[in-house]
Amino acid sequence: MGFTPLRDTAMQTTTTLPPPPDPFGDPLGYILYYINLLLPFIMILVSLLILLTFYFIITRLIKRSLTSIGMGIEAATGIVLVLRLVFFMAGIMIVLSGFQADVAALLSLTAIFGTALGLAFSQALGNVVSGLYVLAARPFRVGDYVRVGNVEGIVREITLNYTRILLADETRQLLPNNKVVSSEVTNFRVAVADLIRDKEEQIEEIKEERRMKAYIRSIDEAIDKLRHMAGDANAFRYTFDLNIHMSYNQKEMQRHFEKVCKDYETVFLARPTFQIWAKPVAAVTYRFTYVVDDPMMIIKKTSDFMEDLLEYYLEGPK
Repeated sequence: MGFTPLRDTAMQTTTTLPPPPDPFGDPLGYILYYINLLLPFIMILVSLLILLTFYFIITRLIKRSLTSIGMGIEAATGIVLVLRLVFFMAGIMIVLSGFQADVAALLSLTAIFGTALGLAFSQALGNVVSGLYVLAARPFRVGDYVRVGNVEGIVREITLNYTRILLADETRQLLPNNKVVSSEVTNFRVAVADLIRDKEEQIEEIKEERRMKAYIRSIDEAIDKLRHMAGDANAFRYTFDLNIHMSYNQKEMQRHFEKVCKDYETVFLARPTFQIWAKPVAAVTYRFTYVVDDPMMIIKKTSDFMEDLLEYYLEGPK
């Protein structure tokens, strides 16, 4: 009795599309048949059109924002390029998902590549991310007088990698954006409308205290100067500290400060003011404040103002 060897046959299943309905017998079914076939492609096309619309809208808004803060062309182009790459990758993902590709594998490869790139350029990428944060948070803009850590001056340029600052000695310093993010930032820009409101409140306080009419008149003149500026204009309220040793007659020092501040009333937008700010060991800290409409005035006049304030101090203890 013979035995027929058994052969293992692999079951192969193939999915075949059913034939379309008869266009004359079932015209509606015929149309729906082909609509169902084209539906995935239509969805991909619609998704890509929506993505493209969002791309143009967001790009235009970002370009307008970057222009408003005075960003350089190189930095603005770099940001738009990064945005373009993000939208391009989103478009690829939409197409792949429409064709039911192995998106998980693609994401894994992308993650591995991104990790390797991040390890290789971690410092540079971190600086770029810090630059994006500076641009988004906008702690300052081009033309502002700022203090970043122990560096202060006028912001001349903001890029993805660094912020260029004009220092008081008129040299330019490139400050890495990661240092900007990690440092304490002081922006001396203030709206003119806020200054006018502060001066008006100051007049009311002085009237209640029945202080000198001459001082009230000087504040009125300062308000008139500010009102002649544009309604949306900005000014710069700058402050600095002076430490005076306790061996000096503080009352005489204060009278000298009053005289110097009165002399500089016509130099700045308003008469400079001062107050006792702190009391370190064997000294008194005075904080001086003045307002200008041009940040270059801070660079050009602060040294002269300090020199006149310290003239009495340099003569020796009284």
